[in-house]
Amino acid sequence: MSNISKCFFGYNAEGNAVNHYIIENIKGSKVVISQLGAAIVSIIVPDKKGEMKDVVLGCNDVNGYETGEEYFGATVGRCCGRIQDAKFILNGKEYLLPKNNGKNHLHGGIKSFSRKVWDCEQQNDKLIFSLKSTDGEEGYPGNMFVSVVYSFDDSNRLYIEYNAVSDKDTICNLTNHTFFNLNGHETANILSHLLKINAKKYIPLNDNLIPNGESESVINTPFDFIHSKPILDGIKQKHQQLTIGKGFDHSFVLDKEKNKLVFAATAVGEKTGIRLDCYTTNHILHLYTGNYVNRPLGKNNVSYGENSGFCLETQGYPDAINQPNFISTKLKAGETYKQITTFKFSNN
Repeated sequence: MSNISKCFFGYNAEGNAVNHYIIENIKGSKVVISQLGAAIVSIIVPDKKGEMKDVVLGCNDVNGYETGEEYFGATVGRCCGRIQDAKFILNGKEYLLPKNNGKNHLHGGIKSFSRKVWDCEQQNDKLIFSLKSTDGEEGYPGNMFVSVVYSFDDSNRLYIEYNAVSDKDTICNLTNHTFFNLNGHETANILSHLLKINAKKYIPLNDNLIPNGESESVINTPFDFIHSKPILDGIKQKHQQLTIGKGFDHSFVLDKEKNKLVFAATAVGEKTGIRLDCYTTNHILHLYTGNYVNRPLGKNNVSYGENSGFCLETQGYPDAINQPNFISTKLKAGETYKQITTFKFSNN
């Protein structure tokens, strides 16, 4: 059974205390999770030589997590990704959201879930983070109650379960925004990492990084990760979509059955041999290769730049509320949103 402890990290801008919670398993591997944003701060696991490596990018202080634009490790909501023109129509009514990404709405807005101090309670070997998002907050309808459950077992599997319920019809699309570098967070970039994605289709974007409402085959494109290959092999190719995103910032449509926990992706750090296997109940895996990361002073005073980490964001379809061809992310009043994602670490 894993051991859970906590330590004080600092105060946010509103003067609220922020604690970090540490889950340590029998092997000495650890996951550190913050009350601020219910964010994954560190994942420390052994490499092929048995040396412990922290494979997650992060910040030195509360201010970095509270004001940074990277969303390091954060739980993102109410709706992750971009919403076109920062508005949507639900049940015949138009809702206007903050524009925090050009003319679009990104990752839940200005004071989104990633900027909040969550409540936390321990139940046996699990941590349950929870918060209330009030009706009208960031423009969204309904009082929403949200929880994120974390556990970390002796096989180095991190389990994340998301739950949400609203008293009005609303939209909900939650994800985790951890930046991984399986060679260690202090190493230069992730371009030599091997990556495999369980998807035959991806979703192209327009010039504003909004989906065009369709999915296309990955075959004969840089987006073909059906068989494991270095990220560099894809990102170095000349392709309009990579120019638009300045790299990978795209959603992959997973080959899966509804509500089943299925394989989504495998990544391997070629230097450490650390392997990450991702499983999810979601339909979409969004790959982001840290194309806009520029933090001269990150965790442990490490400098992070472009491609310093990659995100595997398991989620629903992007901008689905404005895309009639996509599976809806509408959450009806009184119904429960639930999704599960796991990240398992081993040696390749």
